[in-house]
Amino acid sequence: MQDTSKDNIIYRHGGDIYHNNVLYDFSVNTNPLGMPPLVKQKLAENMDMFERYPDMQCGRLREAISLKEDIGKENILCGNGASEVFHLIAGAVKPYKAMVTAPAFSGYEYALRAAGTKVEYYYLEEKKDFAIDLDILDKIPVDCGIIFLCSPCNPSGRIINKKILLEVLSYCESNKIYLVADECFLGFVPDYEELSMKSEIQSSYLIVVNAFTKLYAMAGLRLGWCACGDKGLIARMQQMQPEWSVSVPAQIAGIYALKDNGYVLKTRSLVARERARMTRFFESKGIKVFPSDSNFLLVKSSINLYRKLLGKQVLIRECSNFKGLPDGFYRIAIRTEEENNVLISLLDS
Repeated sequence: MQDTSKDNIIYRHGGDIYHNNVLYDFSVNTNPLGMPPLVKQKLAENMDMFERYPDMQCGRLREAISLKEDIGKENILCGNGASEVFHLIAGAVKPYKAMVTAPAFSGYEYALRAAGTKVEYYYLEEKKDFAIDLDILDKIPVDCGIIFLCSPCNPSGRIINKKILLEVLSYCESNKIYLVADECFLGFVPDYEELSMKSEIQSSYLIVVNAFTKLYAMAGLRLGWCACGDKGLIARMQQMQPEWSVSVPAQIAGIYALKDNGYVLKTRSLVARERARMTRFFESKGIKVFPSDSNFLLVKSSINLYRKLLGKQVLIRECSNFKGLPDGFYRIAIRTEEENNVLISLLDS
């Protein structure tokens, strides 16, 4: 586990380069190519705009998302990263009880508990490679008000079969349950358009969440968004949101990131190639690798890979604080070929 005693905090995520001596960070699963060059250029060109208050309605940004994703502008809300969006959803829905998968991103539970919601879990099984099955329908609590599902899942990297998602959505509509479909990693998948639940956004019980954090490497800028057919829910979320939640540079970055299609295609090619190569390497070292469709791998090892690599100034994500995962599981991001070669050489030594 990461040592956070210096600040007396619980560090729940990857990316803790501030309390560790790190040269290479494989603990965060952002785009290995970094921010798109066009975004960096436009941020530099528009620095004078940073003196002004942001557009609280994120008008141009919502228009850009609407055009890119073929979703009505009025159905979109932008936020300070997906994390803020999750808190707004939980606060606006304010369900008595929720269901999340385990293991999963802890931000769902964090947002739900902040809203006073009781949380129950659908535990994913190692023997099934942490895949979600239709038996999830049998595990939904009768008094459930909202379900959070992530595709690809974090930390497993597995896509949820869209037929299963559609079955869950149908169940939710029949029982007046909100389904949150977290697609923050789906942009790394070549079949994004076919797999995304955005085609079902007319449903009043579906909330699709996405972010620029992962695919466009904007973790520090903080920019996320959601879309829902229930415009009343969007309005309630807006009423809860702090003024100027999305900064001027974040709005500029988002608008221009969506214009760079070549960057996304290059990213998908790199991730697919390096993911296959890293999978072969880990398996050759006797390290269990679980199937992944995203830009990171979940591995299981009898060796403490976290300590071994941190001693060599490489940070990976130790996963024992994911509910449903014991010691011995690690999430390792897919980085550039050069960075991955460093990791290989260190584990080979």
